[in-house]
Amino acid sequence: MGAGEHFGAVDYGMLAVTVVASVAIGVYHGIKGNKTAVDFSMGSRSMTPFPVSLSLLATFLSANSILGYSGEVYAHGSVLAWSILGTALAIVFAGEVVLPVLHPLKLVSPNQYLEMRFGSVWLRRLSMTKYLVSLTVFYGLALYAPTLALAAVTPLSSTTFIWIMGVVVTLYSSFGGLKAVVWADAFQMVLMTAGVLLVTVMSCVEVGGVQKVWQVAYQGGRTEGLDISADPRVRHTVWNVILLTLVNWGSHYSVSQANYQRVSSVATLSQAKRVLYYNLVGITLFMLLVFFMGLSVYAVYADCDPLARGFIFSKDQISVYFVNDKLKNLTGVPGVFVAALLSAALSTLSSGVNTLATLLWGDVFSHTPCFRGCSDFVAATANKVLTVLLGATIIGLAFLASKLGGLVQAGYTVVGVMSGPILGVYLLGLMVPFCNKRGAFAGLLSSYILCVWIAVGGLHTNSIKPPMLPLSTAGCPANSTVTTFISLVDANQTTINTPGSAFSILYSISYTFYPFIGLATCLIVGILVSIIASYQDPRTVSSELVLFCVRRFTKKESDVDNGVSCIRIESLKNNINVNKEDGMATTETMKN
Repeated sequence: MGAGEHFGAVDYGMLAVTVVASVAIGVYHGIKGNKTAVDFSMGSRSMTPFPVSLSLLATFLSANSILGYSGEVYAHGSVLAWSILGTALAIVFAGEVVLPVLHPLKLVSPNQYLEMRFGSVWLRRLSMTKYLVSLTVFYGLALYAPTLALAAVTPLSSTTFIWIMGVVVTLYSSFGGLKAVVWADAFQMVLMTAGVLLVTVMSCVEVGGVQKVWQVAYQGGRTEGLDISADPRVRHTVWNVILLTLVNWGSHYSVSQANYQRVSSVATLSQAKRVLYYNLVGITLFMLLVFFMGLSVYAVYADCDPLARGFIFSKDQISVYFVNDKLKNLTGVPGVFVAALLSAALSTLSSGVNTLATLLWGDVFSHTPCFRGCSDFVAATANKVLTVLLGATIIGLAFLASKLGGLVQAGYTVVGVMSGPILGVYLLGLMVPFCNKRGAFAGLLSSYILCVWIAVGGLHTNSIKPPMLPLSTAGCPANSTVTTFISLVDANQTTINTPGSAFSILYSISYTFYPFIGLATCLIVGILVSIIASYQDPRTVSSELVLFCVRRFTKKESDVDNGVSCIRIESLKNNINVNKEDGMATTETMKN
């Protein structure tokens, strides 16, 4: 691919607008407010649903998502489109099942719920540590990965983009807090949509219209999305894609720090539900657009494929190649695409920095003697300093990732298996009133160890890349150099057909099952250990900490007069030291 020699003044202008506008939003909100820690971290709990929903959408849709999903459709077909259904089910589950319990608690971190429910500070610390370490590594990788695509479209290097994105995100996140992050995300979401829409429209025009795109994609097997195989080794089927996204996104939309901050930044439960359901509409439309972009770009090169010719080396590069190849002479068009990728990366990173800073403050530093009961100014300043330090850490990890090569994929894999175990331990608390702290701790730890073991073993064993659908060079110009690369095997065929051991069978399972394995293991181990180790009497669990459907088994306020011991939510909240001046909650160590 070219080095962006056609990247002109207008294109640089688009890049500058994205950067300057993002920083300006942060400076504005830094000047306007953020006098307290709750202002900085929770948006004063007074934001409106629509921009918060756009922020949540931009947070979960990274540059890697845009390039990865479109490349997946281009190379393997549209089976992954079933992820839209799984995501929709996950959002409904979060909004109707989990949110009505967690939102009224008005916590800073969802990890505080684990301490309230199980009475164990060590369980909260374990959950917080896993989340903190995993996401810090993930955001370092997320900063590095899109810079490769950006460097392919512009004359700027990957190193330059690491500095630009890292510094810009740190600046506006530390100045403006959550309000700046939300409004910057909303602005960046508009640019992301514009960039993807532009590539989709221009590729459709290049082919000859939407109907022609669908016809070419159908002939190339890219529209076949009804693989209902029951073989767990098949990479993508209807069932395992839905299961993957249901558990994975169920965890993100239910109990992740990024999501909890946003739904807690609005005042009421009904507004919090609106945040999720606006997001449901947005992510459905955006993902449909990204999937169709993959089909349309495939149609452009159906008879003369750049991957088959050796012009690109990864399926994820196909959209970038199209912009460099077909749109480079259109003034401003490459700039819009770069702005879209840059916005996608900035939104994910800014949300990550703000999320991690809130997590550290709410779960760690606010407990320490030097910060307990501190003034509003000190609390807000501490959050800003944490944001700067985390931004610097992520920049350093991004440079480290550029030196790791194949270890980057291993890092993504280890981080990616976290969603199932995390969702599992919360469901133990919400759905299983007799589960005790020992069961929850054992379930969380064992499920994560198992998932990492399977994922790393599978990554090592299945080193062969999954085969792609056929690629053609039949229509290439006669005078061009052609390196034929045509795959004639099914895109979902497993790479291990005759495993030689039990471990090989385990490692050959599709990655789509990893979150579900983690969820199921956490639930099963947690329940069994609780039963063996003196299960908790449901009557000692506050009804406000479990799902509505199981509250009849727990103790209600009206039952206190009967003389039965009950851990009520009011007494639990007494163990959370609330600074009334800034509204930030800091959890005291609870007696086990």
